[in-house]
Amino acid sequence: MQPTFRTVLAAALTAALLPAAEARTPRAPATPAACVDFDAHANAEWRRSNLLPAGVASVSRLGQLDAATVERRRALLQEVVRAPRDERERLLATFWAAGTDAVGLDARSSAAVGAALAPVAGLKRARDLPKVSAAFHAIGLSPLVEFVRLDGNPGPLAAAPAPLGLGDPAFYVRQEPEIQRLIGQYRAYLDTLFRATGLDPAQASAASEAVLQIESRLAQALDAEADDARAEGRLREQDRRYAKVGLAETLDRLGADPRDLVVLNPGYFAALAQVAGSESPERLRALLKARVLMALAPALGTPFRTAHGQFEGQVLRGLASPPDLEAVTADLARHALPGLIDAVANSRWAEGPRRERAEVVVRAVQAAAAGRDPRFSDVTIDLAGSATPPPDVSDLRFEAGDHVGNLLRLWRWQEQRTLAGRPQAISPFPALRPAVQFDAAARRLSISAAALAPPLLGDAAGPADFGAFGALVGHEMAKAVDAGDRGRGLVALYNGFEATPGVRVNGTRTFAMNRADLAGLEFAWAAFAASSPAADVGARRAFFAGWAGVWAQQASVDALRSEAATSDAAPSRWRVNGPLSQLPAFADAFSCRAGQPMRAAAPIGVWR
Repeated sequence: MQPTFRTVLAAALTAALLPAAEARTPRAPATPAACVDFDAHANAEWRRSNLLPAGVASVSRLGQLDAATVERRRALLQEVVRAPRDERERLLATFWAAGTDAVGLDARSSAAVGAALAPVAGLKRARDLPKVSAAFHAIGLSPLVEFVRLDGNPGPLAAAPAPLGLGDPAFYVRQEPEIQRLIGQYRAYLDTLFRATGLDPAQASAASEAVLQIESRLAQALDAEADDARAEGRLREQDRRYAKVGLAETLDRLGADPRDLVVLNPGYFAALAQVAGSESPERLRALLKARVLMALAPALGTPFRTAHGQFEGQVLRGLASPPDLEAVTADLARHALPGLIDAVANSRWAEGPRRERAEVVVRAVQAAAAGRDPRFSDVTIDLAGSATPPPDVSDLRFEAGDHVGNLLRLWRWQEQRTLAGRPQAISPFPALRPAVQFDAAARRLSISAAALAPPLLGDAAGPADFGAFGALVGHEMAKAVDAGDRGRGLVALYNGFEATPGVRVNGTRTFAMNRADLAGLEFAWAAFAASSPAADVGARRAFFAGWAGVWAQQASVDALRSEAATSDAAPSRWRVNGPLSQLPAFADAFSCRAGQPMRAAAPIGVWR
């Protein structure tokens, strides 16, 4: 049957009206991206601009901060050399300019080695060892014994073992194949140092063998006793006990005559006395030479510096390539100069408004934490050296272009201060490395000058100061008080997260960090809300974006799998989404509704 005109017309009208009818049917609104995966939402632009290069396991904003800090350090020290502001900076400028002058180091190397090794010529018989050791101390070197002050102000004077070439005594006594390979690499390093002084291959090999054998004897003694072993007594008694070491003669040569002396690791000193009485002068000279050359190698000519960089940098520290001369000099300045480079960085990187902003955030976060538990209030805050006395270097002098001489002057100066009971108080964390860290023993929260930079602390004041820097401060502050079973539900929550498809996060292993993340955000949010009670929605969202920005990362699947198997922290995605999903303030700021991933139905709290 053919359709009638009326039937066709009805069908046409129905078809025409259908879109209008559908348009009137209510549809569920789309879930905001921020409420599904805030890490992906907040860090999308950064990820588009920072694609993962081929062959690279991961890139992150924190890694970029580390790299930027290296460049800031270079610029800082160049500016100090160009235009020092005061006597302290002039001292650092002289040290830095001499230490980074490769041409000058090469030109002075031979003379510097000859002068540094000169005391060795006095060791003609084994019994000469005490006077030779004292002569080395007099020029700033401590090849066999170091003098330190124990806890106190000033604490008792103590004699301690000089470090072994391989550091850990266990390396000399264990027999695993990888340890034996390390021994072989150390031997090659010693050979290179000895040959650089002019010894032929046979002489260098014999000297290296002597060093290894003697150090192995000392290492066995150290390995056999407790790390905290000590012997207390009168100096004269200690000197008779270890007669061939020359403790009293060395201290007398240095102008010190303490009544009492603590001997740390007495087994080492007993072994050293035995070595002095049984080894030939030639082999003892090899040991002393090796210790001096290893101490000075970074400040000598190219053969010494190259060998040092390859062994110390690549073999012992695991660096991909030897550190450059600036990195080596910065490391020497950090460890050898008594807080000077840190003090300069603190004054230049954490001055004026930047320090004031950081101080406001830190104090507000601590106040918010103390409002939950008064035990948080007694944590000492060391903000860019604020709790560390400035170094007193008024009687220290350097000479332009004489890097080895400057090191010897510095080491002699340090030892004299130690003997006089005037050691320097040094900030526990280097200013040139981004660090926010709580020291439980000292109940001290230390924040380095390098940490006062994006993405932690912005270049301009804003809510992200609290969301990024403040939450990290809160994270570390949370470690100051035992939280008991607070936040225990985070274990199950994080067990349900995937680091990468098919690989679960270990909620138990990462619990401590996950709880500290959430607690830190709780403290920081409370501090922000108290400081900005009228903050609009844009400011509140900026707070949470600040936290997310800290953890921006691109990583390969293999890197995520490896991290999930070993790390004590959750993957970066869950350091963002995990704690934020438990904060009602986040859900309110982004209008996340119940049932959406970023709004927990029953939020877990730690200190809320």
